[in-house]
Amino acid sequence: MDIEALRQYCLSKKAVTECFPFDETTLVFKVVDRMFLLVDLEHPDCVSMKCNPDYAIELREHYNGIEGAYHFNKKYWNQVALNSDVPDSLIRDLIDHSYEEVVGKFTKKQRDVFNKISASFQENISIFSEYLPEPVFLHETTSTNSYLDELCNNSSVEELTSVYTDFQTAGRGQRGNSWESEDGANLLFSFVLYPDFLEARKQFYLSQITALALQEVLSQYTDGIRIKWPNDIYWKDKKICGTLIENDLTGIHISRSISGTGVNLNQERFISDAPNPVSLFQITGQRYDRKEILHQLMERVAHYYTLLKNGETELIASRYQDVLYRKEGFYPYTDKDGSFRARICGIEPSGALILEDESGKRREYMFKEVSFEL
Repeated sequence: MDIEALRQYCLSKKAVTECFPFDETTLVFKVVDRMFLLVDLEHPDCVSMKCNPDYAIELREHYNGIEGAYHFNKKYWNQVALNSDVPDSLIRDLIDHSYEEVVGKFTKKQRDVFNKISASFQENISIFSEYLPEPVFLHETTSTNSYLDELCNNSSVEELTSVYTDFQTAGRGQRGNSWESEDGANLLFSFVLYPDFLEARKQFYLSQITALALQEVLSQYTDGIRIKWPNDIYWKDKKICGTLIENDLTGIHISRSISGTGVNLNQERFISDAPNPVSLFQITGQRYDRKEILHQLMERVAHYYTLLKNGETELIASRYQDVLYRKEGFYPYTDKDGSFRARICGIEPSGALILEDESGKRREYMFKEVSFEL
């Protein structure tokens, strides 16, 4: 587990905030106003977590990567090495345990605050679950984007309606690329939005909210999930998701947006000449319920779409940039003039990728103007 995956897992929990109360490098996660996890960003390979005293001793005896936390009461705090013999699944369990240890010792006042925040948190999630339209299932279709487009053209279709299928006979990607998927193995779906509040020049936010939903849901099942600009989802250096978004305009605003995604869930092997596909099954060895994953994704889409409607564009952009593939360091890229090495400096609201090459020159690219060398 890396620090960003850990951070997102902590922040997904009810009433959790992050802060730097001690100095500029010690990141603290609190539930209400009590700490349950700390990490020194200068040494992000280790974290400190609260633990039941007897369980703490047992863990230290079984794992080389767990010891008493420095600068804390070692009876109640463990230090856990992220890249050690401690499996990621146990790290998540220990985060849960630390969180529950703290919540279990709340005062009445803290409990009241927690319950109030939790109710608000749960309301935000349950409201999406309650009002999400039931997804449309098709055994086979040309593409879910095409089906949903025709459905919208011929009838009144509720916003956030989704369509998923066992098989697409003409699944599409960006610029007409095809998508390989074994019949019934993967999650192939589309959904519709009517973002008439959004100007066409800001359409990249729709790409960001879809990518964030995918990244956050898949990060629940494995580490190393990143967004490869503009909206592919990668595990390490392999592609697990691809998305095609098609927008209709009315004047300068977007009247309708259909987003179609292929998520490699349960496919055991790939036989096309696609250079780097991977499935969640290949990563974890487990199989997944497509409808359940779709439901989780649509909840996250609804959450981020609500943020977008409320004007929280800076928050969306910040979260997007936090989980970018190759966001730190110099890597090889190719443009019309050839190969070069550069680092990511940022993403413009238009969606333009800003790179800085090794000579210090800043370069700006729109979609398909530059490619990552893998």
